[in-house]
Amino acid sequence: MRLILLIITSMIILGCASAPIGKTEPQKNNEQLSEQLTLEEFCQKNECRKDIHIKFRTDGEPVDKKVDMYWPRVFNDVISVLPGESFYVEADVANGKLVNLKEVPEVVSPEKTITIKFSQMDEKTMMMLSLSNPFEDVILKFNMEMIDFNGNPHQTSSCPVIPGGSIYESWPHAIPELIIKNPVAKLKDEMESLVCIY
Repeated sequence: MRLILLIITSMIILGCASAPIGKTEPQKNNEQLSEQLTLEEFCQKNECRKDIHIKFRTDGEPVDKKVDMYWPRVFNDVISVLPGESFYVEADVANGKLVNLKEVPEVVSPEKTITIKFSQMDEKTMMMLSLSNPFEDVILKFNMEMIDFNGNPHQTSSCPVIPGGSIYESWPHAIPELIIKNPVAKLKDEMESLVCIY
């Protein structure tokens, strides 16, 4: 049941559910994806996660599931992160935003590759996200949402990532999925960019 909720949630958040894709927030400007798609249909045309193992501790029963197919980690300007995942995202900066986001298997262009890791502390339910900023002259900011076990998104705080630095966000409880979206790239001399988002 929990796994089904995770999948349904990702469909809603990423705009790939049975609802019209073109009418959801991440996809409102993408007219070619205005048709209704199931996970299987979407993955025929897009690179999805395959053969993944979702495993993490909770306050109750642990989650330990194998999934044949799942929505992509990166789709347009939305990043989906599951517990235990660590991956790389290449991006460019244009007009104050991160653009051309794409997951890459290894770091080939370190000057524009973001490293993301979402893990659980040893023997605890506490979760930690680390996210790096490879750019030398911009501060990165994101909105983040935690997805709960009922499939509901909850906005959570996120702090800016200084040029060439990393952030470490933590939560005292298990999080089935984390959504990172609305990436903004501000010049490092803009002081208001250093304010956390709550």
